[in-house]
Amino acid sequence: MSYVLSCIATEHNPFLVALAALMCVVGSWISFSLFRRARDTRGSTRAGWLFLNGMASGSAVWCTHFIAILAFETPLSLEFDPLLTILSLMLAIVGTGIGFGLASSGWGRFAPEAGGLFVGAAIAGMHYLGMAALHVEGFVEWNVSMIVASVALVAGFGVLSLNRAMRPVTRWCHHGAAFCFFLAVVTLHFTGVAALTITPLAPVNPGHQPALWALAFAVAGVGTLVIGMGVVTALIDLRTRALADADRMRLSTSDPLTGLGNRAAFNRVLEDGCSWADASNSQLCVVLVDFDDFKSINQLRGYSAGDAFLTAIGARVMAGLQPEECAMRLGGDEFVVVKRLTDGGSLQGFLDRLQALFTDPVRASGTALSCPVCMGVAIYPDHGLSSSDLLANVGLALARAKQDKLSPVQFSDTVMDAAEKTRRTLGVLLRGVVERGELVVQYQPQFDLETGAISGAEALLRWTHPVLGPVSPADFIPVAEASGQIVGIGEWVLREACRHAAAWPSPFKVAVNLSAVQLRQANLPERVAAILKETGLPASRLELEVTETSLMADLERSVAVLRRLRETGVSIALDDFGTGYSALASLQVFSFDRLKLDKSFAGDLAMSKEARAILKTVLLLGQSLAIPVLAEGVETEPQAAFLREAGCPNVQGFLYSRPISDGALRAMILAQDEAGPRAAARHA
Repeated sequence: MSYVLSCIATEHNPFLVALAALMCVVGSWISFSLFRRARDTRGSTRAGWLFLNGMASGSAVWCTHFIAILAFETPLSLEFDPLLTILSLMLAIVGTGIGFGLASSGWGRFAPEAGGLFVGAAIAGMHYLGMAALHVEGFVEWNVSMIVASVALVAGFGVLSLNRAMRPVTRWCHHGAAFCFFLAVVTLHFTGVAALTITPLAPVNPGHQPALWALAFAVAGVGTLVIGMGVVTALIDLRTRALADADRMRLSTSDPLTGLGNRAAFNRVLEDGCSWADASNSQLCVVLVDFDDFKSINQLRGYSAGDAFLTAIGARVMAGLQPEECAMRLGGDEFVVVKRLTDGGSLQGFLDRLQALFTDPVRASGTALSCPVCMGVAIYPDHGLSSSDLLANVGLALARAKQDKLSPVQFSDTVMDAAEKTRRTLGVLLRGVVERGELVVQYQPQFDLETGAISGAEALLRWTHPVLGPVSPADFIPVAEASGQIVGIGEWVLREACRHAAAWPSPFKVAVNLSAVQLRQANLPERVAAILKETGLPASRLELEVTETSLMADLERSVAVLRRLRETGVSIALDDFGTGYSALASLQVFSFDRLKLDKSFAGDLAMSKEARAILKTVLLLGQSLAIPVLAEGVETEPQAAFLREAGCPNVQGFLYSRPISDGALRAMILAQDEAGPRAAARHA
């Protein structure tokens, strides 16, 4: 090592050595900057960066070598073989490029180290090929041990440099990798030069030194141009990435249609606003805005008109906002506006201004378009102690605003929103309720009023949640209908009822309710026929009940489905007769097999002569149309006596039996068969 340092100090021009070192430092730093780009890309982009990487690193190594050779002070004239000199440059560029590519290929566990070894071999090959291109007038001798040492040094530092570049453990490893590459180049060169001994054949005039200086700076200039190309490319790429990141950030937080913030921006604004309100002991107002009939614009004028309308609304809202106000589009036709309440101004004035911004006509698609809005309003912290609670409550307020057409602006109200929260909770809990086995079918027997004999049974759905306990059908059935889950639940009830009825000791009818949603299913008759075939229940033993309300929801389609159901052999009953707005109209459009009087009539018999008169009229109507009548909700003996006297043939109610399980109903039927109808009724 001391011999190498002595050789550098005594036999080399210090200025050219410094120039070579500077070239090597800059080249190493640029090379690993380009390599980092190549490492983080794939495909053709990686190939391009590796090409630039090889150009920069190979040129830096080659320029360092030849400037250092020119720095070697000798009285002999130096000449270079052009072919070998060019080949040494190509070897440096191609060899280092392949080595860097191998290191980043991921072809094996030790790919980085193998790539570093290849880079070291390329540098060594370039050096000794370049030395072979050097011609001097004298005898040349080589120290083999020094050659071996130089190759070992370049190989070791090459492996270490790529190892640090591909396996960084600290943020300084990138600089450490470039430094190791620098050491690989300089230790190889100066150790290799120290291995060389030249014995002149004749004295020469050293007047060639100015030419060598010019050549050295020319080589440095060419190398600088090549390396500069890499620097410029890296800077352009860095700028392009910065712009792309800025665009990506803008797109991720803004709505492309209106230019307002999107849902991600709203979440951040809401969190920041709540933190600000806590820190300043102030309030934050959140207004959720939804257009009441936006779909009509899309349907009548096309989706392009709808987009143009939203764009115009977004521009007007953005222009009309005041300081401390921020608007975002959450999606579709739903917007949200957040206002920091700092100046104690009129909240109602803000809401009136906001409503005008959204509802006043705008010019879009060549015409003036407008659409009414509904707004839900919540104040932090009055209507929620966290951003999530506030968002949930303002959503509930908006739901009320959509339902109340006379008051399109609704504030969050804990009491009023409790029912909506319950409804939404039940909607979530109902998902998968059949698969979890939480539903059960019970039966309320129907009796012949004259004999007391069981004449049939109505299937009633019951739900017991593991946490909530028993849930009333009046609560969860409307939720299931609104969400569409009633289709799967209703089919399960029908299948269970048919399966149970097929195993009853006596061939009584089983009555199953159909919802309005089920009645609108075009394939309902086929599904009913398939379930009857699956369970083995004769179609004549199944009675399907529909209400007047569900029938009139889509009269033409409903009647068509009922007629097809009738063709399968099942009977059709009109449930809750007398409570709808078109009871007689229902009898005109379809010939029902049975009328079921709503339980409210039986409950009012003792107190209302009007109820008694209506009940007698309905019974006479049923007799004239030859349609049997069944009275629901019979709970007292006087009610039963009046119905018996009025000629009502069948009843059901708590006086005779509460809803019971399938097993209990079987036991009741067996008891009736063994002891007679009256005993069975008393037993119930």
